[in-house]
Amino acid sequence: MRILRTGRRHVRAWRRSRPFWGAACTVLAGVELLSIPFTSHAVFVAAHSAAAGIVYVLSITMILLGLVILLQPAQRVFLGVTAVLLSAASVVYANVGGFLVGALLGLLGGAATAAWTPGAGRRAPAPQAGTGPAGYGEAPGSALGDGQHHAEAGVAGD
Repeated sequence: MRILRTGRRHVRAWRRSRPFWGAACTVLAGVELLSIPFTSHAVFVAAHSAAAGIVYVLSITMILLGLVILLQPAQRVFLGVTAVLLSAASVVYANVGGFLVGALLGLLGGAATAAWTPGAGRRAPAPQAGTGPAGYGEAPGSALGDGQHHAEAGVAGD
């Protein structure tokens, strides 16, 4: 039981150190775009278009892009913008972006990846009352909190 908790903690720490959900949405977008040509009812729509091969290229590239996002979180902005551009291209080339589901997943994944910042999951503790910078709110024990005025301390503006 202890090994499971430790392993779970390590996986959680690894997942939080990279844009996991953006990568997951990008991979799901690629899988969804790839699954459309393999369904029996959509084969007619996908196989008889002039750009049928581009669907495979777009979907496999989206899947690989999602995996690279997980492995290279330092490149998140470039990879996120690439995912957004591929999702926009899928609207034109891949049956309206996999009937909009794949395109929306790709747009969401790319935007989440580009917007992700390391360590953003942890919130900083709220500042306590009266502990602001000196001269703003005059916290007890601060440089100006002992009754001095701004003019006496040499601060311009008063």
